[in-house]
Amino acid sequence: MSTVRDYYKTNHSTFDDLHKLLDREPGLLAQLPGLRSRALGCCGAVAGKGSELKLAVVDPDGWDKIAKEQAGIQGKLDAIDGMVAKLDSIFAEMEQAGIEPREKTIRAIWAIEQSKRAQVIDPHTLTNTDHLGHRIPPKRDAQLVAWGERADAALQEAQAIVDGQQAAQPNAALANPWASLAEKVRQSLFA
Repeated sequence: MSTVRDYYKTNHSTFDDLHKLLDREPGLLAQLPGLRSRALGCCGAVAGKGSELKLAVVDPDGWDKIAKEQAGIQGKLDAIDGMVAKLDSIFAEMEQAGIEPREKTIRAIWAIEQSKRAQVIDPHTLTNTDHLGHRIPPKRDAQLVAWGERADAALQEAQAIVDGQQAAQPNAALANPWASLAEKVRQSLFA
């Protein structure tokens, strides 16, 4: 079973974005049986060889419309499953690295990253500010940041698909490297 789904079942949070997305899964699953019964309504019996009856589509336009709806719902379910698989792999990597998050949420990854930040002390001022009075950002664990960013990206991608929006730029860092650098500077200065 999935560690993310197990944690979701035992420690549900209405304030966590991951759990909000997983809350939508039962509603999507509940739509499938209705679509299947509507699809059967587009079918009829056709005489075959001898006394054989075959099921055939008698309303192709209705069938295509229902198939399109079902494919959309299935795509949303697949996006949620893909996100859960990515998060499970991230938590497995963390466990292999010796980091055991108590909570199996994206917020927990960032909380661990924040707790492991190391203050950088200027040797001349003996504080965390430089000689001009600018704050020196704390040193961050690159692996924890990478895990957190991968988890955030997986969640945002799944949310975009489930909400019916296609992500315009799946990876903004590749589209504009200056924007990602500016974002990293902003995070380090105001974290």
